[in-house]
Amino acid sequence: MRNNNPQGNDILGNTAQLEAIRHDKGPAMVLAGPGSGKTFVITQRLKYLIEVCGADPSSILVITFTKAAALEMQHRFMKLTDSSYPEVSFGTFHSVFYQILRNSRSKTTPTISLATEKQKHEFLKDALSFLREKKKLGEEEYLNCLQEIPDILSEISRYKNTCNDFSSFVTNISAGPLFPDIYKGYNKLLSEFGLIDFDDMIIRCYELLMNNRSILSSWQERFDYFLIDEYQDINLMQFKVVELLCRDLNLFVVGDDDQSIYGFRGSDPGIMMAFKKTFERGDPRLINLDVNYRCGRVILENAIKVIEENKVRFKKKLTANAGNGCGLVAARRYESRDRQNEAIALFLLHHLNELSDIAILFRSNTERSNLARLLTERGIPHNLEDSTPGIFKNEGVLLCVSYLEFAYNGQKRCDYLKIINRPMRYISRDSCSRETVSQREVLEYYKGNRARSEAAERFFRNIDMLRHLRPVLAVRFIRNSIGIDSLYSDKEALKSFEKLSQDYTDMEMFLTFCREEIQKESTEKKTLKGQNNGNRVKLMTLHGSKGLEFKTVWLPDLNEGIIPSRNATTSQQIEEERRMLYVGMTRAKQALIMSYVTGSKDNPMLPTRFLRPVRDLWEDAYQRPSESSSGASSGRSTSSSNSASSR
Repeated sequence: MRNNNPQGNDILGNTAQLEAIRHDKGPAMVLAGPGSGKTFVITQRLKYLIEVCGADPSSILVITFTKAAALEMQHRFMKLTDSSYPEVSFGTFHSVFYQILRNSRSKTTPTISLATEKQKHEFLKDALSFLREKKKLGEEEYLNCLQEIPDILSEISRYKNTCNDFSSFVTNISAGPLFPDIYKGYNKLLSEFGLIDFDDMIIRCYELLMNNRSILSSWQERFDYFLIDEYQDINLMQFKVVELLCRDLNLFVVGDDDQSIYGFRGSDPGIMMAFKKTFERGDPRLINLDVNYRCGRVILENAIKVIEENKVRFKKKLTANAGNGCGLVAARRYESRDRQNEAIALFLLHHLNELSDIAILFRSNTERSNLARLLTERGIPHNLEDSTPGIFKNEGVLLCVSYLEFAYNGQKRCDYLKIINRPMRYISRDSCSRETVSQREVLEYYKGNRARSEAAERFFRNIDMLRHLRPVLAVRFIRNSIGIDSLYSDKEALKSFEKLSQDYTDMEMFLTFCREEIQKESTEKKTLKGQNNGNRVKLMTLHGSKGLEFKTVWLPDLNEGIIPSRNATTSQQIEEERRMLYVGMTRAKQALIMSYVTGSKDNPMLPTRFLRPVRDLWEDAYQRPSESSSGASSGRSTSSSNSASSR
C-alpha cells in the first residue's frame, strides 16, 4: 500500500500515545493504565512500523495472553489497515510455542499431544488415589483434595512456570506437604500416556531453543519486531523464551503493573519492574500513557488512593480526560450479606432499563452464585440465568439429591433408576423389580456376569459410604469419587450445592431443605415486563472483568477474609489482592458503588484494610443516622447520596 504520509502525522493521539506509536527500534515499555488506549497504541504502532519505518509485515510478531485478545487485536489492525498486511503474526504464548515445537520437529520426534482438561483431572485423581492407597492421604484429606483439583492443577502450573524448587515453593492447598508427591505422580501419568500439558510445552520450547542453536537462529531471523500485550502477566518461563528469541532487542511491551492479578498462574510483575535493568544494553525507553479515557474523575482519584498503598509498583501519574465527567462514588455498609443482596436487587429494580450497563463484581464465584439465585427469584435478568437458572433446576444437583435420597430414604426404585447409570455402569433397569432395591437382588440378576457384578458391588459400596458421611462430605464424595463432576462441563451449580450443604450437620434436615427447594423451583417464576436477552446485569468475578468497562459498577463484600482472601498471607499476595480491587474500581465509567458487611454483635465482620485510604467515603455517607438508614434500605439511595460521598 502506498504511504501518503511518510511521517505519520495524521495519527490522532495524546503526546504519550504518539511517543509510543512512533518508537522504532530498541526495547520500549509502555505503562498503560486502565482506559489509556493501549489497543489503539499497539495497532497504530504496527501500521507506523510498516508504512513509515519500512518494516516487513512478516517480520512482526504480536503476542497476547488469550486467543480472544489475539483475534480482537488482529481484527482491529485489519480494520485500521483495510486488511493490507495479513502477514503480521498474532498469537498467544501457547500458540507461538506450539508452532516452534511443531515446525522444529524432526521425522523421528514423536508428535506432540496435549492433554485435555478431562485427562488432566483424571490423572490428578489417580495420583491422589495412589497416595490414599499408600496411606499418605486420609479419607477426609483425599475428599478435600478432590474438591481442590482445579486449585491443585493451578499450583502445578504455577510451579512449572516459576522454575522453583519444592523447598522454596509455598502452596495453600490443604495437602501442601504432599505437593511434591502429587506433582510427581501427576507428571508420571502424563509421561506414561505420551502427553504434555501447556506448561510442559513452554518448558520444552525453552529447552529446544537453548540446546539447538540452529533452530534458535532460524526463529531469531524470522522475526525482527516483538510486541507483547498485558506484559504484567508474563511468567518466568515465557520471559526466558522471549529473551532468547529477541536477539536484536526490538521488544515493545505494553502493560500495567497495577493490574497484575494472575499470580496463581505464575505471573510475576517483578519481570516488568526489572525491564530497564534487563535490557539496559539496548537503552530502553519507558513511556507512561497518563490519560484515562474511561473513568469519571472522582472514580479514578479514589482508585489511585487505593493502589498507591502498594509498595512494589512504578510511581506514575494518571489523570482522567476532561470528557469523562466527574463520576459518582457511593459507599455502603450492611448488617448481613442477605441485606446487601436485597439492596442490590432493589437497586437493579429501579434501573431495569439500564441493566446491560451495570456490573456487579465479586472476589469469587461463590458470592456471585448467591446473588444470581436471588435475582432469578425476583425475575431480574442477569448473565448467569441461562447456565444457572436456580441450582435446584440443575441436572447435576438433582442427580446428587437422588443419590442422597436413595442412600438415606429406603433405596427406592424410583431413585435407583435415576442414578444407576449416571455415570454409566451398564446395569439394566430390569435388575430390580421391587419398589425397594436390594444388593442381593441385583447381584442375583447378574449371577455369572463378573463385570456387571463387580460394577454393582462398587455401586452399593459407594451407597454404604454415603450413609456414614455428613452432608458436605457426602456431596463431595458424590461429585468426585462417584464421578458426577465428570458428566458436566459447567460445575457452578454443583459448587453452590456443596456450599449449601456446609450449613447442615444432619442429613435428614438437609434432604428436607432440598425437597422444599425442588418444589419451589417446579413453579416457573414470572418474568418482568420489558425483559429481553440483551438487557441483563452482568455478574462477574474481578478476574473475569479485566479489560471490560461498564457505566455503573457495584463492588460488594469488601471485607477482610474475602478481599484480601484468607489464603493471601505474604506481602506479594496482599498487594495482588489490592490490585484486584483497583481493577474492579477502574471498570466503572460513571458510577461506582462499594459496600461491605458489618456483621452482628456476636459475629462482627471487618471492612477490608484496602478501604482505609478512602474511608472518608463512608464517614461522609453515614455521618447522619437518617442518611445511613435510608441508604441501607433503598436501591435509589445509591445514586442520590453520591454527591456527598464523592468529593
